[in-house]
Amino acid sequence: MKICFVLLLAGCHCGEPGKTKRTGSAAPVEIVTNLPDAGRGPGPHSDEVEPNDGEEAASPMALGGTARGKLDPETDVDYFRLDVTRAGVLQVMLAGVEGADLTLELFDASGTSIAKSDRGGPRVKEGFPNVGVTPGRYSVVVRRAPKKPVKPKPKRGAPAAPEPASTDAPTYELTTQLIDPPKTAEHEPDDDRGTANDLIVADNAIGFIGWTGDRDVWKLSLETLSEKNALDVQVSAVEGIALELEISDGLGQVLTTRKAPRGAALVLRGLMPTVPAGAPPFHYLTVRADKSNPETTYTLHASARVIGTDEELEPNDLVDKPFAIPAERTVVHATWGPGDVDCFAVAAAAGARTIDVAIDTPAEIDLAADLFVDGKQVATANKGGKGVIEKLSAPLPANAKAVIRVRNPDANATAEAKYDVSIQESAATGDNAP
Repeated sequence: MKICFVLLLAGCHCGEPGKTKRTGSAAPVEIVTNLPDAGRGPGPHSDEVEPNDGEEAASPMALGGTARGKLDPETDVDYFRLDVTRAGVLQVMLAGVEGADLTLELFDASGTSIAKSDRGGPRVKEGFPNVGVTPGRYSVVVRRAPKKPVKPKPKRGAPAAPEPASTDAPTYELTTQLIDPPKTAEHEPDDDRGTANDLIVADNAIGFIGWTGDRDVWKLSLETLSEKNALDVQVSAVEGIALELEISDGLGQVLTTRKAPRGAALVLRGLMPTVPAGAPPFHYLTVRADKSNPETTYTLHASARVIGTDEELEPNDLVDKPFAIPAERTVVHATWGPGDVDCFAVAAAAGARTIDVAIDTPAEIDLAADLFVDGKQVATANKGGKGVIEKLSAPLPANAKAVIRVRNPDANATAEAKYDVSIQESAATGDNAP
């Protein structure tokens, strides 16, 4: 799901003759007016006023307006002053420009950086879609991203002629506005349990990974669930970023963490709700990512259903915290999704035995399996290939703790599919005795 919010605010630097850079506190001020038309949006328009390379000299900008500027020379930094008169949600967008990798940063009145956008590369839009603000003065800062060092190439023949330097810095356009998010959208700040957004089972909620390091916390009520219910949690894909989902109980103790490949959705099936003694009946769902995307929202959805017969229950991603297979069961119906690892504990037995395990892999995915006995890995099955049945076999000593771990050897796999784990046990005799 994608939400487009128009922002209005801007500033601009010109590299034309006569532009004055600040050399001291009494430097002259020049209003830059000779800028090419860059397609201005609605609302008040302005161009940067040089010098504006510091907070005390920031160019004024209007909420709901558009401003333009240039970074000339490349070390130039442009500050814009934004006066917010009421609490709300601030949106700031910096249009991508040809031939320049720009960054955007927002500071509050104390000089604290509260949001930064550095998505990387020319022509890439930077921005903050939904920063929570209170009345006061804010500074919006535009600068060029630091250049990455280039490794010298081996000299072969005549040296290549250097590329001609650009004679004209590109014009950027900046917009800002206070917005009213939809009722189902996150409301910033929401980066901890105290400021978490409410999430209701079966509802769709939307949010942004809006800037570098942004994290969104959602509070999911468990009061309507019974002991026979499991939760399915889904986070829709966002282009260009790798999503991560962390789920904690009402006391803040982490239950499970799931990471998806870049550009893939996150899915967690069969989560068993956990309410420790004395804890409130909530789960906290934290959504974050490796990068930001201020243009595209994610959709978060949690649904409840009755636990199926012989169904795997999450969390079971760790060998020391597996899903315990009931002693009377020989089959577990499980689901693999991006970033998932499933661990299954086999009930201990008083006598020595041999265990045979088969992973019935569907055609959509490739799975591998490992067998641990008393914490030590003793066998691995990884024939490779989608739809290939993987088999494990090993002797187990009396009272041994056996755990089967199922994983996908492809870290970038994105398909979701169901699979079965089948277990057969036989008494160990002769050469098969541990």
